[in-house]
Amino acid sequence: MVIVFILLFLAFNIASDGIFLTPRNLTLLLRQGAIVAVVAMGVSILIIKGEIDLSIGSAVYLCGVAAAILQLQFGVGTFGTVVATVAVGLLLGAWQGAWTVGVQVPSFVVTLAGLLAFRGAGYYLTDAATLAPMSESYSALSEGFIPPTVTYGVMAALFAIGVLLLVLASRSSARETGNANVPLLIVKVALLAAVAAFATWIFVGYRGIPVALVWVFGCGVVLWFLMTRTEFGRNAYLIGSNREAAHLAGISIKHHLVGGFLIMGALYGIAGTLMTARLSASTPTAGLYLELDAIAAAVIGGTSLRGGIGTVGGAIVGAALLVTIDNGMSILNISSFVQMVVKGMVLLLALAMDRALNKRSQRG
Repeated sequence: MVIVFILLFLAFNIASDGIFLTPRNLTLLLRQGAIVAVVAMGVSILIIKGEIDLSIGSAVYLCGVAAAILQLQFGVGTFGTVVATVAVGLLLGAWQGAWTVGVQVPSFVVTLAGLLAFRGAGYYLTDAATLAPMSESYSALSEGFIPPTVTYGVMAALFAIGVLLLVLASRSSARETGNANVPLLIVKVALLAAVAAFATWIFVGYRGIPVALVWVFGCGVVLWFLMTRTEFGRNAYLIGSNREAAHLAGISIKHHLVGGFLIMGALYGIAGTLMTARLSASTPTAGLYLELDAIAAAVIGGTSLRGGIGTVGGAIVGAALLVTIDNGMSILNISSFVQMVVKGMVLLLALAMDRALNKRSQRG
């Protein structure tokens, strides 16, 4: 995946006469991918559990409508609007979880219905009109930046935390194997330093760290911990890979599936907040095809549609790859219609790779 990013970066930079690899463009690229990354993390968890969500774009749009109505019609402040928007998302997630688990309608059908119903509800509430403008403090949730002077300290702190985690992991491995691989640790620290330096150059070279990335980082850390350090996460993989075995092991599959949809619902609200803040409005076209981008990002990042395989970090990487392709084609003034064709082919290739890997694992 690293090689793919390097090749794309070089190709787009050469084709754009150096515009692509500038701090400004790379910062905007990362901010642009925040919404896809947030929902890709959620759908990857559902896919790991053996479920799917086709309603993401419509649910995010409806959450954005709720945020706009609260601010523009009822004068609710930024904090209250965010909390209420996430609550709306949770309700949507709970609704779909109840149908999937309680009524036992396949999640494909439930969320396909949600794709239509949620957008229709949003159109009914707004007469399919744009609601704008949002308050400046609300728009800053997506469009704001952490100042460059503070960015230096944030990046230094993140680098220090990263080094600490690498050292702890190395010590844990040494205790298990009885052999401390110091050269490997040095290489990992050097790579981390290079990534940190590159990221600092990007952020400080423009306006600082985008606030939208703070949302992605926060969601990523929480979900990574949930999926790798808790019983909920460990059971999710077992449920997705062998549901019957999970049932025999005494795992409450219904509770886990509802939990997955509730997580997705919370992420609807966060993504709806970011989208409405980014546009400073709720627009009728907001969220269109977002579910396809999210699923593609999850699959590209290594999540298997068969369930039981995938990571939250992989979904973020997949989202970054998709937005890199989008951004590069936009800089080159490639038609939006052609961009849709390219993204469709990328999704098709990702699914083909997933199938090929599954066949190989079955043979093994």
